Amino acid sequence: MPESVVYIRGFSPPTDGASADPNMLADLKAVSTLSEDEVVSLCAQLSQAKGFLDSKALAAEVCRTVKDQKIARSVHTTLCNLGPEHTTRLVQGLAERVRQREDLPLTQADIDRLAEILSKLIMPYPALARFQKAERLAKLTGQSLESIELICDLRPIFDENRKQVEGMMPYTRLHIVATGEDGLPKSFEAELTHRQVNDLHEKAAKANDKLDVLRKSVERWLPEGIPDLPLTRAPGKKATDA
Repeated sequence: MPESVVYIRGFSPPTDGASADPNMLADLKAVSTLSEDEVVSLCAQLSQAKGFLDSKALAAEVCRTVKDQKIARSVHTTLCNLGPEHTTRLVQGLAERVRQREDLPLTQADIDRLAEILSKLIMPYPALARFQKAERLAKLTGQSLESIELICDLRPIFDENRKQVEGMMPYTRLHIVATGEDGLPKSFEAELTHRQVNDLHEKAAKANDKLDVLRKSVERWLPEGIPDLPLTRAPGKKATDA
């Protein structure tokens, strides 16, 4: 019998103290060491940030205030994974684990300080919210393309007795793999004529010209108006995601 396969579509990050793993606890411990000046400065920077705060831009903003790289990474991770709706439940869960005398890296004093910091730090910052919305829109607007291949080959034309090759027929197969709604890859194939291959080339060139015009127009209207996502990234531009 074939082996059973279990496919997990995804999971939500732990947002309560009871389910927090050791890495998350270590990050929260680091966050609890932030000074009040660091918290105030960082909140002000993130509130005033323009454009879209992708992962690398967010990390840069954090490092401007938090000079200790290890703590800065923990703050960045916390900002990426926690929302305002999570903080109360998270702190309550941690406090309960301390009361039950579990072996945690955080003391009750750490948790009290963490509650103060998270209530100020975890906010719906406009630039971060814009990037999160852009990510969501990128996923909602269609199936994500995983790969596209144009496979060119020759097919032999045999005689009636299948003894001799009397001719050859060039052909092109278009093979597309996209991510379906369930997260699994879906493939599609079609045979293209030589003329259709040429049409595809011309349409791709026109689409590229249109995208260049649209990008330049948006950059004139809104200098920081294009989020850095795989869907929007121009050819040759490196990803800014950390």
